[in-house]
Amino acid sequence: MPYIIGGEVLFWVLLLGGLAVRYLLGGRLISTLLLIATPVVDVVIIAFTYIDLVGSPSSDFSHGLAAFYVGFSVIFGPDIIRRLDRRFARRYSKRPGNHVPSPPQRSSLAEWYRCLVASAITVALLLVGIGVAGWSDSFWLIYWLIVVVFTAATWAVLGPVREGLRTRRSSRSSHDQAPPPGQ
Repeated sequence: MPYIIGGEVLFWVLLLGGLAVRYLLGGRLISTLLLIATPVVDVVIIAFTYIDLVGSPSSDFSHGLAAFYVGFSVIFGPDIIRRLDRRFARRYSKRPGNHVPSPPQRSSLAEWYRCLVASAITVALLLVGIGVAGWSDSFWLIYWLIVVVFTAATWAVLGPVREGLRTRRSSRSSHDQAPPPGQ
């Protein structure tokens, strides 16, 4: 588990350091290198996870957590970086008016599709872990497979399904309040 926590800390150090160098110190090249290094953290985390699985008698909670973290970080990490970059640009940019375009808006269905891709990556990483550890020593990796399925299902219910119900309700209520044709 220390490598996951260390990786998360390193991710934020690289991210915030890269943005600080870019906007506070004006070092575009160094900041770009720091920001490009953030995905390397994911590779290191998963590599340490598999190395640890080889030397462990069986999987533990942290091995599955690492796969889950990396799977979702790969898909949602770039958005986190872009959003923070926009915030730093608005606050510290030397451009007149600090005009920085707003982030694109995604529907909850599009976000759920991204969750499905992150879940698929996580499942693949967990299956590799099961292959490394062996089926009989993979209780926690199997546990995390269940967590991934539950996460995607919950995201669907809280995202696109709920949005669809709200849309139907609001269209029904606005349809009921509309004056009859011809008035």
